[in-house]
Amino acid sequence: MRFKLLAVAALVTSSLSTTAVQASPWVGTVDKQLHYDLQTLAEWGYVDLAVTAYPVPWKGVAEAIEEISLDQEMPFRPQQALMRIRHYLNLHKSQQSRRYLTIEGASDDVRFRSLDDGVDDTGKLTISSEFYYERWSGQLSVNYTSGGNKNLDDSFIAYQFGDWNLRLGAIEQFWGPAQSSSLIMSNNARPIKSLALSRSSSTASQSPWLSWMGPWYLTTQIGQMEASRSVPDTKILMNRFNARPFDGLEVGVSWVAMWGGEGRPSGLSAFIDVITFKGICGAADGDCSESGLTKRGNHIAGFDISYSTQLFDRPVTFYAQRIGEDAVDYYRITDNANLFGVSTYIENAKIFLETSDTNVNCDGNFTDNLNCYYESGEYPDGYRLYDRAIGSTFDSDAKQITLGANYRFESGAIAEVYLRSAELNKDGIRPSPVLTEGASEDVVELSGFYQQPYGDWLLKAGGTVANRDLPSESTTDALLYLKAQYVF
Repeated sequence: MRFKLLAVAALVTSSLSTTAVQASPWVGTVDKQLHYDLQTLAEWGYVDLAVTAYPVPWKGVAEAIEEISLDQEMPFRPQQALMRIRHYLNLHKSQQSRRYLTIEGASDDVRFRSLDDGVDDTGKLTISSEFYYERWSGQLSVNYTSGGNKNLDDSFIAYQFGDWNLRLGAIEQFWGPAQSSSLIMSNNARPIKSLALSRSSSTASQSPWLSWMGPWYLTTQIGQMEASRSVPDTKILMNRFNARPFDGLEVGVSWVAMWGGEGRPSGLSAFIDVITFKGICGAADGDCSESGLTKRGNHIAGFDISYSTQLFDRPVTFYAQRIGEDAVDYYRITDNANLFGVSTYIENAKIFLETSDTNVNCDGNFTDNLNCYYESGEYPDGYRLYDRAIGSTFDSDAKQITLGANYRFESGAIAEVYLRSAELNKDGIRPSPVLTEGASEDVVELSGFYQQPYGDWLLKAGGTVANRDLPSESTTDALLYLKAQYVF
């Protein structure tokens, strides 16, 4: 099977067009560590950009980067981040061709994923080609996964007009300031096929009416979920706004709503009901009082905030995210889960400590009525895509704490390490898909990877070791993964 995949890869890559092809319109889609580089420059105060929504558009980043002088004294970490971004920016400007081949494999499924650790499947081969022509850009990615499956994840076509970008396709996204996961939108699950209207820059607006917000970014997307779920072809609306109104402070607001699907109202009137939060009657007999009305669809929304300040000649960033699933009225969101974290830099490493808790009491009282976060009575699969949470990598009813470090070497190599401790589904009722055995589990996991550029190759090797405390036994699991990307 592997030899067949390699043969197909050679055939397809040899036939891809090289006309008017340049790099991606977004930072970090080829190497996600580039997004961390952009965050590093923002936290050290060298650029003023909104950076808590991945991916960040290149437009505006180039101007901010070119204004930084390498002649000034800079600590190693932001200096290396600047050099890496400038390297990719030069490729973006000069290359006439951008095609790449990615091969990845793992000894088992990766359980907990952050933005850039782990792999998508136990076996996967991807052939990708990007193109850019005047206002048009796009990417075709053909992914062959273990078991003979094929998909077009990370493929898109986009058109830029003024300060806006219209995109059709499916690309990975990550919303929020967290390093380990996001409660509302992460790349834990596969990307969602959607039509997106987004700002094509994350810099400050030139308009006197909007300049007070500082650098800002906005995206609104309408997508469709998989056909194999309990309610096939469920529709999904995804919105994100983040801005930096003051130096060091970035705030974000996110809102996602699921509605429609097979056997559910999916037309324009249903969509208007969703965005206006119209009360509908959910009782079987149709007899609903005002207090018994519910909102159409399954809503999840909230906010996040991060603040960076200088302590001991280095930035320290405090951040939080609060995401809820229901509301007693138009704006008071209930059933909230929380995430808190802090990060700083020590020598050549960025260190962070982060915790989140999705054990939520969904009746609004101080009881033990859990088993509801990311769940929906109308949509039995909940807020998930192909059995993986669209939000937190730890899914529902999970309390976790993660200590992580991202280390940069002068050679250009990168190492990341995570130490996680998680309490999963403590009450043992209605276990989430993240559990592989039993109904509850305490797990301590050490994971990490080493990434090294080598000529036209980007090589990554990583793995995890996990001690799992199950109701009936304790066990130790381990996995290894490898990933290699070749850029033509």
